[in-house]
This record gives sequence, structure tokens and C-alpha cells, in this order.
Amino acid sequence: MRIDFQHRGICLPEIGLSLDSRDPCPATWISHGHSDHAGGLHERVFGTAETLGFYRARWPEAGGADEVMAYGESREWNGARLTAFPAGHIVGAAQLLIEFQGERIVYTGDIKLRPPICGATTEMPACDRLIIESTFGLPIYRFLNRDGARERIVRFARQCLEEGDIPAFVGYPLGRGQEISHVLCSAGIPTAVHGAIARFIPAYEAAGYSFPNWMPYESRALDGKALVVVPNFRGVLEAKMKNIRLAYVSGWAALDNARARAGAEELIPYSDHGDFEELLEMVRLSGAKEVDVVHGYTSPFARILEQRGIIARAPLAEIARPEELEG
Repeated sequence: MRIDFQHRGICLPEIGLSLDSRDPCPATWISHGHSDHAGGLHERVFGTAETLGFYRARWPEAGGADEVMAYGESREWNGARLTAFPAGHIVGAAQLLIEFQGERIVYTGDIKLRPPICGATTEMPACDRLIIESTFGLPIYRFLNRDGARERIVRFARQCLEEGDIPAFVGYPLGRGQEISHVLCSAGIPTAVHGAIARFIPAYEAAGYSFPNWMPYESRALDGKALVVVPNFRGVLEAKMKNIRLAYVSGWAALDNARARAGAEELIPYSDHGDFEELLEMVRLSGAKEVDVVHGYTSPFARILEQRGIIARAPLAEIARPEELEG
């Protein structure tokens, strides 16, 4: 199958379908609800119910038709068979298997292999050609599993509160912000959540995750609470209060310079993307003989795969930048 790789989406012209297009198109698959994937005004959008809900929340003016696909569900489209598989990235994230003229192609979107704190565990379908993201496609990236991340988040929050300080966790508006909030609330820790993160809590509750006794962030009532805020709010906290102690929960926390860059006391290397070993294992499980590496450390990861006897390409040749790839 012909695949056209573009910086604002991938196009499959033979079946009239795009993958995560951010430019208006007749039909696109949306792998998950982050704004760098769920964008644009399209005539028809394919995705899970949760993903399309996030898309509609971001783009209320979007018209077009929704093609809702549950995990494991298949759909015939212009001579191809499309099947959704869980991707583990955030709630609703999904891979797409495209079967066309005897060829099996899998597009992962953003993905992790280890079970996430919130979301479905990834299932890797077998394929001939794999299109995989590689945000953390270097051997320096090693992440905690969800149990290890839970333990570190709760321990830091309780330690700070016992010492009369205010623990503040930096999380993205969709994904890690809800995961951190869920962990803290489930541990019985009073938790104040920034509005940009709280906005999506109902969607996570609908997916089966509880947030007992969470409360909206209010600047005048923070003592005795753990805070979950968005990255650009960190400076506001530091300017207002001296007893704020920051925790950085991110794949980028694995880097040697993470503490200086993030300005955080506690570094917790947990991500909604797969680390290096997870990426290698997903390629192995897929059985793909050809791999296209998109997003992140594409060229280095493609070279590593080539050394392992796999035909690998980096069609967009991007280099990972935290501010662009974990939004």
C-alpha cells in the first residue's frame, strides 16, 4: 500500500483515509485525544468513543460524521478492513490495523506496552508493516511501571504533607494529569486539581476510574492538600508560596538534567509513552519485517532496528522535544 508521510498527518490515498491528520480531510483515523493528533475539521472521523469525545470537546465547531469503533471491532472501508486495538497511551487510545490486498499494516499512534494507571493495556496485532511512534526511542530511557509510579507519587505527597509543605505534581491536561489525580485521590490524600485537568475527569470517571473527594484548585485554600497542576502553572505557584515542593512525573524525568530543567525536587520517570525496551518489544511482538518510525528519536531508533535485521525508515526524521511531544 502506498503511504504518504506528512508532518501534519499520514495519508493512505488508495483507500481514501488519513491517520491523525490535523489538516481538514474527507476521512481520518484519530488515534487518541491529544491535540497534536486530534485536530482539524474533517468530513468523517474514525476512533474509539472516548477519543471522539475528546475530539469533539476540543473542536465543538466540527461537523462531519463519527465512525465509532470499539477495541476489537472491524469496519470495511473502501476495500480495506479496519480494526481497532488498545494502545495504552491515554483513555481511549487505539492502534489501527489496516488489511488491504493481502497486506497488514498497523499504525500505533502514541503507545506504551506496560499497563497504564488509567487506560486499556496494549495488544499488539501481527502485521507485515508497522508504523510506530518513538518519542523515547533511545536506550537512556527506562521508566517505572504503574505500581512503582503509584508508590512514588503517594510517598512524596504524604512526606510533604507530614512536614507541613504542599506537594505539587505537574501533569498534562489530558492523560497524566488524570492519572496522578486518580492515584492521589484513591490513596485518600486531599487533592486539588487545576481546571484544565479537572475538565476531563468526567470522561475518566465514565471509563471506570474514581476520583474520590477531589476538589477544584482554589489559590486561597491549599494547605493540607496535594496539588495537580498543568506545566505552565508552576511559576504561579512558586511566586505565591514558599512551601511548595514540586514533583515531575514524566518520561523526561529519566534525563540527567531533568531536575534543573523542570525545577522539581522529586523526579518520577513514568510516562504514557513506551520506553526504549517497550518499543523494541512492541516491534518484536508485531512480527513486522518493515517499520516506519514516526515522532521522536526516529532516525536513531530506525538505525537500531536495522542493526537487528529489520527494514526500518524514519520518513519524517524528527528529533524529540519535550514541549512538542508530551502535550
